[in-house]
Amino acid sequence: MNGKEEINVRQFMVFLFLFVIGTSILLSPATLANIARESAWISVVSALIIGTAFILFFLLISIWHPEQNIVDLNRLLFGKWVGTVFSLLFILFALVSSATVLWTIGHFMVVQVLHETPQAFIHILFMFVVIYGTYLGIETVARAGELFFPYVAVLLLIILVFSIPSIDLNYIKPYFETGIQEIFKGAWFDLSVSTFPLIVLFMVYPKLVQDKKKVVKKVTLAYILGMLTILAATFITTSVLGVAYISHHLYPTYVLAKTLNIEGLIQRVEVIIAVSWILTIFFKLSLYFYAAVTALSQVLKVKSYRSLTFPLGIFVIALSLIVYPSSIYATEWNETTWIYYSATFGVLYPLLIGVATFIRKMFKRS
Repeated sequence: MNGKEEINVRQFMVFLFLFVIGTSILLSPATLANIARESAWISVVSALIIGTAFILFFLLISIWHPEQNIVDLNRLLFGKWVGTVFSLLFILFALVSSATVLWTIGHFMVVQVLHETPQAFIHILFMFVVIYGTYLGIETVARAGELFFPYVAVLLLIILVFSIPSIDLNYIKPYFETGIQEIFKGAWFDLSVSTFPLIVLFMVYPKLVQDKKKVVKKVTLAYILGMLTILAATFITTSVLGVAYISHHLYPTYVLAKTLNIEGLIQRVEVIIAVSWILTIFFKLSLYFYAAVTALSQVLKVKSYRSLTFPLGIFVIALSLIVYPSSIYATEWNETTWIYYSATFGVLYPLLIGVATFIRKMFKRS
């Protein structure tokens, strides 16, 4: 891997924010409405509190190992062979996640925008942009993130602000009717989409990030802002459209955008606003793919990860065409299997790294 690549803290904050909202802003409202019903927004509040604790733990690991990425950590803490197995499992997680995100954007475009276009064609076009961006390097992707971030933020703000007059608080009553168990189940799902996969960013941070001082507050702030965006989208979607309506739609945030009529002057803004979601998904997919490519290049000891971008990109395209046989299967898989799969890498794996680090420090002191 090219060790000369570096990004600054501000660029990493943009990465974190875009990664958190990524597919979550499209998928979370409908799934949370199915699980927690009127208390969907309370699930996001719970996820925000729990997720902030996870972020602080991730940052603690980065403080312990400021010059290592995931592959380096695996070799350092678990040895050559066991560490290589862990690295390969991490690469598989990043590739499967890339395929699921690619399927999501392809399905969204076919269902909502390009009805007559083959989904495979959308996968190919979108993934080739990701391949090219990854080939150019993380610095180029980071600068693109800075460039598009204001556009994404403004368009998200438009849909949230202009939906406020349509809010009906009766749609989110009664509170806590589904019970605490369902609320936390919804929170766990939201964490599995927005927070647990952040483990892949260990291929970027802290090794490739400059100015690591005072980064804790900035990174935590970026995460909180991302989760507040999901909270706002879930609350407004639920209170404007109602649980009964959004629970039958895969992408209720897009449906909400279709209802916008800004002062009677601007109509049919949903496609323009959808561009902001497509951009967030692009950066989320790019970070997944970058993590997989760079980790594999380290395991194989390839001089430059760029030689692996095209073959792995083709693999992701092929995998995306078979990862979900249908939207019904995708919904069920996200609510069941994915929760435990992402928790394995986003919860158990970091805890294992923390325990191994503690044991290693104890032996060093001895």
